[in-house]
Amino acid sequence: MIAKAIQEALADSDALRRKRRIIAQMYDERAQQESTWRKLSQYINPARGRFDVDNRTSEGKRRDYFLLDPYPMEAHGKCAAGLHSGLTSPSRPWFELGLADAELSEYHSVRLWLDECKEILMDVYAKSNVYNTLLQTEAELAQFGTAAALLLEDSRTGIWCRPFTCGEYAGDVDARGRVSRFARKMRFKAWQMVEEFGEDVCSEAVKRAYNQNDDNSDFEVQMLIERNPNYDPDVLDIGNFPWRSVYFESTSQDKFLRISGFRECPFMMPRWTTIANGIYGTGPGHNALGNCMQLQKLEEVNMQLLENRANPPMIVPTSVGKVNRLPGKTTLVPDGTISQGIRPLYEMTGSREDVMQAIQFKQSQIGAAFFNDLFVMLSQQDSPEMTAREVAERHEEKLLMLSPVLEQMHNEVLSPLTKRTFEICMRNGMFPPMPEEMQGQEGTIKAEFISLLAQAQKAVAAPSIERTLALAGNLAGISPEVMDNLDLDATIRKHASYMGTPESIMRDEDDVAEMRKQRAAAQAQQQQLANAEAMAPALKDGVEAARLMSEIRPEDRSIAALMGGA
Repeated sequence: MIAKAIQEALADSDALRRKRRIIAQMYDERAQQESTWRKLSQYINPARGRFDVDNRTSEGKRRDYFLLDPYPMEAHGKCAAGLHSGLTSPSRPWFELGLADAELSEYHSVRLWLDECKEILMDVYAKSNVYNTLLQTEAELAQFGTAAALLLEDSRTGIWCRPFTCGEYAGDVDARGRVSRFARKMRFKAWQMVEEFGEDVCSEAVKRAYNQNDDNSDFEVQMLIERNPNYDPDVLDIGNFPWRSVYFESTSQDKFLRISGFRECPFMMPRWTTIANGIYGTGPGHNALGNCMQLQKLEEVNMQLLENRANPPMIVPTSVGKVNRLPGKTTLVPDGTISQGIRPLYEMTGSREDVMQAIQFKQSQIGAAFFNDLFVMLSQQDSPEMTAREVAERHEEKLLMLSPVLEQMHNEVLSPLTKRTFEICMRNGMFPPMPEEMQGQEGTIKAEFISLLAQAQKAVAAPSIERTLALAGNLAGISPEVMDNLDLDATIRKHASYMGTPESIMRDEDDVAEMRKQRAAAQAQQQQLANAEAMAPALKDGVEAARLMSEIRPEDRSIAALMGGA
């Protein structure tokens, strides 16, 4: 029954035609961007970008013919490395786990469980290729303004990522501007097709090439991932997933190669910044492209000036004939002809110094477009102990320049990556049991980012807290009642949140309340002891007086009373 349902789904020719039309439309939209992408590849980093029909034909060939000056490639590399170290450095924590229910996430037991889960996720990232994929994603964003990667499950490492370069994919967005479709065109040899999808679903051409051991022919396969409009969370059925993926040959075959699904969105397609509901983004590469093209032109002029000075065009008398101008060589001429002279065709008027200044100016503009000054500043801090707050205080205006891309990276890369990896680990039993307070709260996990750049932006709010406390402390010397305006417990916890303080060093609020209760009881006991010590002399005198009175005879007590009264 299950096999029959699968066969019927694969043979749905109407659905296949709809998918073909969707992908064709997506690639038509993408074609409008390709001319700019090709220039970005040529003039910034030619190793990135695949725009040939057969991407493999360009592998191994030199592609840097347009880069007389490789500075754009260096500036782009610094930007990608700076984003990677500032946002997703594998050497320091860059995210924390939280809950949609802010009140629930404040429970100490919940915070400890989330911290344990975070450590497990960090270990999964370290064992997989996540960090390499993030670096590739950040490099693509810096150059093309758009990047893409697939996040898949892996039986050995938990997750596995497939990064893409520009030209290998196409995307589409929904009515709210969110990327909701992802398509690819790939080429496979016949044996790869059979190995990946099975011989039964392949076309006759693939079967024929496979049976003839033909390794020269290859076949184009198209893939589409999109939301499943028929998904029903209350139904357990074949292919009933929130996200559906389909594979089919680009030929006229009338059935799918594969239909599968995902519980979470498996692709990431971040954009540096978008205009309106644009599908593809723009980034530093677009801002620097004009300067990069001008830089190569200036470098060409510089080389021409240098070559003309070293080897200028010459005027040679006919009687002299061919002149050997190599160093140390001799040219023999007939007697009486040398007076006619050999001289340059024209005087050099161009100044290399002016050209070099123009080149340096263009390089500085390109470096600024790729935020090199910001990333160099972060890597060359005045002191290794400088905190993120101090960095933000000194260079707040520079950090704010990265705010758009930080938000895009958080929303379109790091948050989906963290949530999907969390769900994969949860399904595979990699986390410890949930605390009692979280029972029934599955699916409410959210990511909070504490990378160097994210923390520096958060830390901008920390000085306002510190200034308020400093002012309150000064005023408390005049009017102690002013401290009644501040909740110091909430203040210290909020400040710790801004600064990324680990939850493991913070006490639970119930523990703090118990400590204060015990401290108050101890103080009350000490006060009682102090009061008892103060009353001891008076009690001692009273006891001594009572003892003396008890020793007086009855007949003498009246006399003593009279004397006391006198």
